[in-house]
Amino acid sequence: MNSAHVHVGRLLELRAETGFRTAQEVDAIFEVIGRELAKIPAHLRSVNVVDWRRCPIMSADASQHLLTLMGQYNPRVERSATLASRESPTTMLQFIRVVRETKHPERRVFFDEDELREWLTPLLTPAEAARLRAFLAYEEP
Repeated sequence: MNSAHVHVGRLLELRAETGFRTAQEVDAIFEVIGRELAKIPAHLRSVNVVDWRRCPIMSADASQHLLTLMGQYNPRVERSATLASRESPTTMLQFIRVVRETKHPERRVFFDEDELREWLTPLLTPAEAARLRAFLAYEEP
């Protein structure tokens, strides 16, 4: 299941587990992202953590649409860290391309949870940092 939540502060937590086969599926998650970002005061930018470790490769249409919508949200994003898996090289390359092509200098892909946490934590409050640790500790049911 794909999900997006702001549980605390300005930490936007995203999981892409079922992936995106169509532009409509991308639209659906961005509707949720929009509602969740509305919880963050407009004068603040979000800090995003994205778990793409289980996300399968996207269709070309979905990938391009995802890139477009991510780019539209750039002004609301202070920093965004995506956690990917090296187990699927094709999927990994697709994610890296999408993140790079958003042209946001503070969007990065990580393969190591500790490196991701070290990169995001300096921007987080103690409560947000605790929530980041909980998000990263998630185990698939």
